[in-house]
Amino acid sequence: MESEKAQRRASWFEFLRIEADLAMSFIDSARIHSDPHSAARSLGNARKALAEIQRGLMNPTACGLNEDEVLFLEQRRTKIESALAKCVQN
Repeated sequence: MESEKAQRRASWFEFLRIEADLAMSFIDSARIHSDPHSAARSLGNARKALAEIQRGLMNPTACGLNEDEVLFLEQRRTKIESALAKCVQN
């Protein structure tokens, strides 16, 4: 039972880590799109991924995130927010 719980926690962190990677990929994609609609869609996808990370960080204990995982996700969240802000300014 306990190992199953640990696996779910690890899986949730991996899911959020992948969401962070996807968000950055969508932002990079938005920067190179020549079509404004495609760029907007990519930025929207990045925002959705960011929202999922933010939801996980709202109650990290319930998600089974440990201190190191929370720190990692908070750093990635800050990087994503900064990158999104730069895209909006351009």
